[in-house]
Amino acid sequence: MRLDFPVDGPAFFARFFLGLQPYPWQDEAIQAASLPHSRTALVAANGSGKTACVNVALLLWFLWKYPKGIAMVTSGSWNQLKTQLWPNLEMYRHRFPHWKWQADKIRTPEGGFIAAYSTIHPGRAEGHHEHLPERPVMLMVDEAKSVPEVIFEALSRCTPTFFVLTSSPGKPSGTFYQAFRRNRALWHTVQVSAYMCPHIRPERIELARQIYGEEHPVFRSMILGEFTEGDDAMMIPRYLLERALLHPCKPRTGTRTAAVDWAAGGDETVLAERYGNQLRILWCDREKDTVKAARKVVAECRKRGIEQGRVFGDECGIGLSIMQSAQHYEKFRFRPFNGGSKVPDPQKQLHFLNLNAYSWHLLRQGLERGEVCFPDGLDDTAIDQLCDRYMEWNEKGVIQLEKKDDMKERGLTSPDRADALVMAWYGGRFTNYDDTPVERADAPAPRFVF
Repeated sequence: MRLDFPVDGPAFFARFFLGLQPYPWQDEAIQAASLPHSRTALVAANGSGKTACVNVALLLWFLWKYPKGIAMVTSGSWNQLKTQLWPNLEMYRHRFPHWKWQADKIRTPEGGFIAAYSTIHPGRAEGHHEHLPERPVMLMVDEAKSVPEVIFEALSRCTPTFFVLTSSPGKPSGTFYQAFRRNRALWHTVQVSAYMCPHIRPERIELARQIYGEEHPVFRSMILGEFTEGDDAMMIPRYLLERALLHPCKPRTGTRTAAVDWAAGGDETVLAERYGNQLRILWCDREKDTVKAARKVVAECRKRGIEQGRVFGDECGIGLSIMQSAQHYEKFRFRPFNGGSKVPDPQKQLHFLNLNAYSWHLLRQGLERGEVCFPDGLDDTAIDQLCDRYMEWNEKGVIQLEKKDDMKERGLTSPDRADALVMAWYGGRFTNYDDTPVERADAPAPRFVF
C-alpha cells in the first residue's frame, strides 16, 4: 500500500477516512484532480468504478477540506446522478453527521455545499467563481460524453479551482472527446480499460469479446475504454453503403413492404419500399398538409400494388393521427412502427435500447452481408443521412442511436429518408426470396450478428 499521499489529500482521505481501496489509476485521477486549478479528464471502461470511487472520494474530500467551498456536479443523465452518484455519496452520510443531506444538495454548517443539477438547466452551471483561500469551486461532469455542449459553454464562464470530467467513451466530438485529442495539452488525462479493474470478472470480458469481437466499437468502448472514430463510430459505415452502390449485388424478388416517415413543417414525408432485397425511395415531399401527404402516399402504394397492412408508418408524433385519418377517409390501413418501443425479441433487448436501434442494425447487417440492392441508386441526401448517425451505447453496452436533437446540434437535418429506408428494410425482415441466392465473393461475414 502506498503511504506517500498528503494526509490532507483525497487519496489518503479515500483510504483512511472512507475505507476505500483505490486502484492505481483511481489514485492517479484523484490526486491529479485535487491540484489547484487542475483540469482532469478520465475516460474508463464500463463498470470501472469511476463514479463510486473517484467522483465520490473527490466530492466528499472537497467539502471536508473546504467547508465553505462550492461543488457543482452534473451528468449526461439525471438518472445517473439520482441512482448512481447520490446513493454512493449517501453511503458515507454517517461520517458527516453535521452536514445537511438533501435529495440534490449536501450542505455544511459553514455554508459550503455539493449540488447536483440537470443538463436541461444550463443556467445553473454559470456564475460559479472561486474566492480563495476559503471558498474554492469544484466543477464535476459525470458521464461527460452525453452532456450537451451548451452546458460546457456555461461552465467555461466559471472560474473553478478544480475541473473534473469523467465518463465512459462516447462519440468522437465535443468537449470531452477533445480533452483526449486536440486539447489534450490542457488536461491531465487518464484512460482505463477493464483489464485495469480487478473487480471486473474475466468472464464478462470474454463474453463481450465473443459477442462483439475485439475490433467492434462496442467492445473497444465498453472494455478497452477507447473512443471510436471515423466509420467505426457510425451506425452505418459509409464504406459499406458505397460498396453496395458501386458494386451492386443481384436484385432478388420477394415480399413487397413499404414504410413512411411522416413529417410536418419543414421536414420531409418519405415513402420507401423493400421488394425482396431491393430498397428504394418511392416518394418524398415537404408537404405541410398532412392530409394531402397521406393521400399521396396511399395513391403511390396502390399504384405499385403494395397492399394495406404491408406499409409501416412511424406512429410517433403526428404519425398516429395521420394513419388513423388515412384509414378513415382512404380505407387504407398502415402498420404502426414505434421506434422508441422495445425490440420484440427479449434476447435482442439485451443488446439494443429500442426498435429504432435494432432496425438500423438490421440494415447494417444486410449491408455487411452484401445482401442489400439499390436498383435506383441513392441521392446524396439519403446517403449522408444513412452514414452520419453515430452509434452509441450505455453503461451496460446496450446499443442506441444518436438522438436527433444531438444531430441538429451538429448541424444535421432530420434523417427522414434514412428512417424510411430503415423501416422498409425492417418491414421485410422475414422476406422469403423467390429465387436462388447468389453469394458475393467480396462480401465478408457480418462482424456481429444478433
